Amino acid sequence: NDYDCVIMSHDQFGKIPQSPELQRQILQAELDTVEENLEVIRTQGKDVSRGMLKGLEKRKQNLEAKLQKIAYSIEQRTDDVVDFRMMGIDHLFVDESHQFKNLMFNTRHDRVAGLGNSEGSQKALNMLFAIRTIQERTGRDLGATFLSGTTISNSLTELYLLFKYLRPKELERQDIRCFDAWAAIFAKKTTDFEFNVTNNIVQKERFRYFIKVPELAAFYNEITDYRTAEAVGVDRPQKNEILHNIPPTPEQEDFIQKLMEFAKTGDATILGRLPLSETEEKAKMLIATDYARKMALDMRMIDPTCEDHPDNKASHCAKMIADYYKRYDNHKGTQFVFSDLGTYRPGEFNVYSEIKRKLIEDYGIPSSEIRFIQECKNERARKAVIAAMNEGSVRVLFGSTSMLGTGVNAQKRCVAIHHLDTPWVRHEVA
Repeated sequence: NDYDCVIMSHDQFGKIPQSPELQRQILQAELDTVEENLEVIRTQGKDVSRGMLKGLEKRKQNLEAKLQKIAYSIEQRTDDVVDFRMMGIDHLFVDESHQFKNLMFNTRHDRVAGLGNSEGSQKALNMLFAIRTIQERTGRDLGATFLSGTTISNSLTELYLLFKYLRPKELERQDIRCFDAWAAIFAKKTTDFEFNVTNNIVQKERFRYFIKVPELAAFYNEITDYRTAEAVGVDRPQKNEILHNIPPTPEQEDFIQKLMEFAKTGDATILGRLPLSETEEKAKMLIATDYARKMALDMRMIDPTCEDHPDNKASHCAKMIADYYKRYDNHKGTQFVFSDLGTYRPGEFNVYSEIKRKLIEDYGIPSSEIRFIQECKNERARKAVIAAMNEGSVRVLFGSTSMLGTGVNAQKRCVAIHHLDTPWVRHEVA
């Protein structure tokens, strides 16, 4: 076949086998960097934290295990599976490229907050393999066009990783072989006071500022073409945001005090759970954050025996949905309800089903006009629900940010969008 272009989803692209030889080459380079960092750390002696040393040693073990697995697959290979290198693809256009932001990187800054997970994701690593294959064939940088409205969505490491993807030769020319070398040139680390999840003040060390901004901007602009919605003539409706404040229920007030005590002491029995393990102790604040999010949504997310309350989010949201439903009934106005917590699970308490119950029992909205995107088990069912929303036969659609966000064009009759919780990364809020 003589194709000019092949269009596929991110998931489909991730299923394309990558050249094991190239995988070995890239992972070996990562291992070499880790070993260099370990050597530097060992020469520093007492000035190095135990956590930093342990983290790098674990990283080394993981990379060595991956390399052994790849070496075995190369030795045992007997089939003629066509991998990405054999396909002869000479360029990639990657829409929503921020989905590949979690690429692995090496750092000795183990105590610095906000750098993200240095281990990265397999999805991002597969993208790196593919781009390096093209760069190896052409003998130059680039090889891909990244399209995104949020190039940096959560951490300044994402800017470095953008260069790692697209400008490896230029980074090498500047003798930048890892994140720490890049940060030493372009970022400034400071220690400052912040509020933690329980509203207490703590000290945090972060990379807070870019330095040498003109040089960094010039480097970035070499590979960037920037366009606004106004510049390309995209017609978008005006957004009218309404922040709906709800006072905490007595049960929530009580739990907030317990949560603050847990964050200070680490005593998990205060929350009615077993004492924290050694691993959980390190993630104490993440556990507190997770409890706080669930508590704010509905106390029954934490304790199913808690009673319903007229002032919880489910009650308020159901009333607002019903108000919009009646106000735009002649137009068959539709509404989206987003929540990444309490998503639909048959047979379990979940906020989706609770709001649906209230809409049916308290406000008389037909069950057939309320749907959950999670009920769609295949693409055909998903398209049918989207079509029903655009026709107005389905009036309320529940879903998570990932399932009901990008690529869902069901907005023809939309009159309101309700967010029960807030996504934690920039590209999901935009």
